[in-house]
Amino acid sequence: MAAPEDDQTLHANSYAVSYRLLGDSELAGAVSAVAVNRVRQLPEERSGQWLEQLTLFTVQQALQPSALAKDAGTATVISSASAPKSDANASLREALRRRLARATPEEQVAGALLQLCAYPAEFVAGLMGISADEVVALAGIIAPPPGVSYRDLGDPALTGSTRPAAPSRYRRKPHWTTLIAVLLVVLAVLYATQVTGPRPTLTDEGGFGARTQTTIIQDGQAQRFGY
Repeated sequence: MAAPEDDQTLHANSYAVSYRLLGDSELAGAVSAVAVNRVRQLPEERSGQWLEQLTLFTVQQALQPSALAKDAGTATVISSASAPKSDANASLREALRRRLARATPEEQVAGALLQLCAYPAEFVAGLMGISADEVVALAGIIAPPPGVSYRDLGDPALTGSTRPAAPSRYRRKPHWTTLIAVLLVVLAVLYATQVTGPRPTLTDEGGFGARTQTTIIQDGQAQRFGY
């Protein structure tokens, strides 16, 4: 598969991986710029492996963002100190980076393409020249925990995710039905305070088992009920 002529496709694939590992658009952009530049420098005989090489360059660069230096692909040096300070998924990203740091290059490529980019196992297998089962086994190095989707780690501006970057510090606003219920209770209390007449009384108070009568106020008139 020949490398695309435009950098946009290269950047999109690299950025998807780097953002999920770093959680910062500036860092991810700088990492992908370096990775794209390295792919453009591949020898002709390896240009057909651009996606695997791009993924490998991206993972390796994302594992050491402080090594970013001025070159044709990036204009600034970015240190790990500029990493985002409030990221709800920071611990998950850190765990991903730790696993990938211990992984082989083949595991890094398979894991990033299958788990982070969501390419089908058969497609990745065709790129790497191995079976789909082998791809799944290699990608298991960063298999997500139950109930976790790595899509949530992507750039919200691109994935369309509405999940907040950090837990909200504000209390949840009450539902409109709750407000209406409270209003009805208040109105009922106000109405009750306007009713005139004698208070309800109990007769034979304390008579266990005896027939007891009570008087209640209904529609402004006293009515007596027995029980």
